[in-house]
Amino acid sequence: MRPEHITGKTVLYGCLDWGSGHVARSIPLMQQLVSQGNRLVVRCTKEQQHIFETYDIPAVYIPASAFSFRFKGDGNFTREMLRNVFRFRKAVKAERRETQELVSKHQIDIIVSDHRYGLVDSNITSVFVTHQVQLPPGSGFFAQWMHRKWMSRFSVCWVMDDQQHRLAGKLSELPKRKEIEFHFIGHYSRFSASEINELPDTVVGIVSGPEPYAKQLFDLLLQQALSEKRSWTIVSPAYVVTIIPPHVRLIHDDWIAADEVIKRASLIISRSGYTTLMDLKVLNKTALLLATPGQTEQMYLAEHLKLKNVTIISKAEAIEGILRNQFSN
Repeated sequence: MRPEHITGKTVLYGCLDWGSGHVARSIPLMQQLVSQGNRLVVRCTKEQQHIFETYDIPAVYIPASAFSFRFKGDGNFTREMLRNVFRFRKAVKAERRETQELVSKHQIDIIVSDHRYGLVDSNITSVFVTHQVQLPPGSGFFAQWMHRKWMSRFSVCWVMDDQQHRLAGKLSELPKRKEIEFHFIGHYSRFSASEINELPDTVVGIVSGPEPYAKQLFDLLLQQALSEKRSWTIVSPAYVVTIIPPHVRLIHDDWIAADEVIKRASLIISRSGYTTLMDLKVLNKTALLLATPGQTEQMYLAEHLKLKNVTIISKAEAIEGILRNQFSN
């Protein structure tokens, strides 16, 4: 079963609230499901609901608490995740219980979960959406084991990649022993190549990811913007914003306005998350991508990415120097 096969159903949808990537790639998938005559029941945070409503996605929205990840920002993501593992497992179990209640209350036919391990019910078709069938090297045995165990609870896995031209590399490689049904569904982006209207010397910095890594990126982008005369726009969550100079435009919590400046940008600076890569594949823009310090997935993608016009930086200590030497006037 693929996305285009779901028609006239009541679909329970939810996506991980870590950063903005899962929300961004959910927008076109949800729009597709609605266009095929499905009724959406969306379990999400207030922030996610605001974004989905901005794109006029009709749905019944069910409030959900955000996962309470706590990061120190020390650049060791394996250690960071270990600090959160027990809190995360508890949240997954609680979500499974809540999901069973929602399925009954709203007469759900199908569940579609973008990396929410707890949004699953063994009594109905439950779809897990991911580009990470395999976790990246360095994730550790325990993380790999938990990922496979939780993923095996679903009926189907939609792999958000192209089977012949895999953007995720080995991350989207199917296991030799398949416990569930797998389907490559291609790349999803809310952008269209026909919408691009680029302006010269226009730089857009995009801040995303969990705290305090988002604040670290914001400070770095702001520092670079202060040293340049060209037009800069920083797209950022409101909670990381500080005082900015007049020549730097700030957009926070306004996705439609952010989309417009991204389409006009001559240079994009962002984290090297997978959703960003899918967007850049459509936009075909010059970009400088900065891997979150110590995050194994982004570092793997940085090493294996093959997109023209894209420069990847995987070492945090090199970011400032490369920005200064490569993009300063």
